[in-house]
Amino acid sequence: MTDVQSRLEETRAVRHVAEPTSLPVFRSVTRIWHFPSGDALLELADHRDCLLPNVDRVDVPASERERVGDAVVLDTETAVRVSEEQGRMIIKEFDKEIIL
Repeated sequence: MTDVQSRLEETRAVRHVAEPTSLPVFRSVTRIWHFPSGDALLELADHRDCLLPNVDRVDVPASERERVGDAVVLDTETAVRVSEEQGRMIIKEFDKEIIL
């Protein structure tokens, strides 16, 4: 069993977020796992990791990218948000600039 599989089986270790667009920002994201199923696991430095369903694309700056099995893994140090654009769920870097 891989580390990711064992962490997903421990329900207290991972927070399942059914409506990721309802949260404004996920802070301190250190790694993003994007699985072929569309699920994305956000590893967070200061909080419980979050599992997000139905993610179509991940568009964040990454210091490293690798493929582990069928999953794509991105190492990053950023805050992200999930937005819906033309019916597609996209994880993007959180834009800290406020436009009035």
